[in-house]
Amino acid sequence: MGISFVSKVAPPKYKGMMMGMWFVATALGNFLVQVGGHLWGNIPLWVVWAVFLGVCVISAIFMFTMMKKLEAATE
Repeated sequence: MGISFVSKVAPPKYKGMMMGMWFVATALGNFLVQVGGHLWGNIPLWVVWAVFLGVCVISAIFMFTMMKKLEAATE
């Protein structure tokens, strides 16, 4: 669904590059999942979950601030 959205809103000149960036962002996100594994044994469990929660809140704020621009791009 995400790659379909990228192909819909990307300018035709940059469509291939934007789709490639989508896959790079997905790969980077999957790579960063290992941060939780590294934190798991070294610090208290509640700190690990606080880091996860903080990252999720920051991501949600970013997505909600971008929502109007994304909706405008799909019209």
